[in-house]
Amino acid sequence: MSKEMKHQNTWFFLGGIAAAVAGKLILKSDTARKVCVTTLAQGMKMQKEAKVGLQNIKEDAEDLCYEARQESEAKAEADEAKEEQKNEI
Repeated sequence: MSKEMKHQNTWFFLGGIAAAVAGKLILKSDTARKVCVTTLAQGMKMQKEAKVGLQNIKEDAEDLCYEARQESEAKAEADEAKEEQKNEI
């Protein structure tokens, strides 16, 4: 391995350690904790609202399918009745 590559890996290693230490200090602060809790709470609220909205869309789609099926069956029965009347004549 070249000397430059070893040097670069050392800097990456030290940068990773520095990021881990900084992250730990930031996450332990009360301000960061409050921000994280607030953000998570908002995310959970949005998820709940999305589930409710999706359920409403699903129910509307089921209603449309039911109505379309009923209309299709009624039309088929009407067509059969017309066909029977033609055959009787």
